[in-house]
Amino acid sequence: MPGAPDEKLIERALALIVESESAPHEAALAARLALARWRSRSAEHAAAALEARRRWDALGGIAAELRDLHK
Repeated sequence: MPGAPDEKLIERALALIVESESAPHEAALAARLALARWRSRSAEHAAAALEARRRWDALGGIAAELRDLHK
């Protein structure tokens, strides 16, 4: 798919998203801030973050299950 973000960038964004939604409170906040900084680095990073969010949202309720594992 032409113009698609690099898969490695998507994986990095996805890792930050997962951490921001499944880690304990302070770590989740730190991950959200890190994702915002990372996303602002370039248009390619922003596109990768959007694709990673789309993929994460497609997984549905897994965030709640992961969050429960960290309690």
